[in-house]
Amino acid sequence: MRRWFVLLMAALTITGGVAAAPATAAETPIGRLGETLRVEFKGVVADVTVHDILPSPVPPGFGYPPRAPRYQVFRANITIHVVETPAPYAIGMSFVFRGVTPTGDAYEPRNSDAPDALQHAMINMPTGATATGGVWWDCYRDLVSNVVLVDKVTGLHLGQWNV
Repeated sequence: MRRWFVLLMAALTITGGVAAAPATAAETPIGRLGETLRVEFKGVVADVTVHDILPSPVPPGFGYPPRAPRYQVFRANITIHVVETPAPYAIGMSFVFRGVTPTGDAYEPRNSDAPDALQHAMINMPTGATATGGVWWDCYRDLVSNVVLVDKVTGLHLGQWNV
């Protein structure tokens, strides 16, 4: 009886391996600073532009001061135009912009109370809305060379702008 079970499991494993579809890479838009990329994710369709990445003074509500050894804060100016969305709060729940360095560090955006912070504008963006604002990073090691748009929950890569 045990031989039959082992034979059955081996046959299922072999046929499962043959019938499995090959893995494919996701289609992720990649561009340069200033280019508008079309981002599509779970019913959300948006045109996103990262205009520039500049050194910035510490914005209000940034929390703890910039860390050593660099002690620098950088800001990305970003515009989002919503083409289609299932709910006005979907972009605020999904989108997060990370600053990635050439050595592979990924800076998470820091919260800010600045009036032009993008995090506040993304909370309510119905179809047709456009928001422009800033995203700040505490760049304590290397400088940002890529801005990567990812899903907050899954970490799925949605778009990338190269400096």
